[in-house]
Parts: sequence; structure tokens; C-alpha cells
Amino acid sequence: MKRLMTAALALLLTLPLSAVALVPAADDGVFVEGARYNAVLDPHAGTWRLLPTDGAERRLRVADRCLGGTVPPPGLWLMSRDDRGRPELVALSSTPLPSGHAGRIALVECGPHAPLPGAEAIAVPPGLLAWLQQHSGTIYVAP
Repeated sequence: MKRLMTAALALLLTLPLSAVALVPAADDGVFVEGARYNAVLDPHAGTWRLLPTDGAERRLRVADRCLGGTVPPPGLWLMSRDDRGRPELVALSSTPLPSGHAGRIALVECGPHAPLPGAEAIAVPPGLLAWLQQHSGTIYVAP
């Protein structure tokens, strides 16, 4: 009887460890479209995929005149606002950043005031910027 109780106790002590091992870490690259993020930026192709919760996916190709700014490191970014209320992306802690990167990238409208290549900003069409501000909380930047 004592041996059975010892075995049962040992089994109970190992169960939580087994359950934890089955859950993937947050930064293992397990991304669920529409659940973990609702927009995808492929900066190298100049395309966006919008994943609205209430409709079909939309794909946008950004015009060449609107491709100024920086290429964000791949990973998940939160749609936010800076201290002046301007839209920006903020890197999640699971998004690997190069040394010295602030983890913040401004979103600005395309046009004459679009950022130069390499600036810590991304130029986007006005309609896309409005959609992201209204419908998106998290954006996945593809590698």
C-alpha cells in the first residue's frame, strides 16, 4: 500500500511538469492569424495582408513611391501611439531586435513627407493607416 501511494505521489508531482512542457514558448514562432495578429507586413515585397475579424482577408501592394522608411525586424508588433498621439509600432518582448534598436517605429502617411529609407518610420497609404488604427492591435512583420 505504501509503495502504491509513493508511486501515485510521484506521478502527481510529474504531471504539472509534463503539462508545461507541452505548451510552446511565446517566442517559438507559433503565430495564429486572426488570433495573435490581424495584419501582416512583408516589407521586402511591399505588401500587406489585412485579416479583419468580420470579413475576408484583403491583400494590398504598396506603390513604389510609398516604400520609404525602415524595414522592421521580423516578429510581432503592437499598434500604438507615441506620446504625441501619432501612430507607431512597438515591438513585443518576444520580437528579437538588433542591438541599439528602440523597439518603436513610427507609421506615417505616404507623400511628400514620407520617411527616407533607413528612417525609424514606415510610410503607408492613408487608407491603410486608418484601417490599422481602427482594426488592428498586433501586426506580424514577415521575415
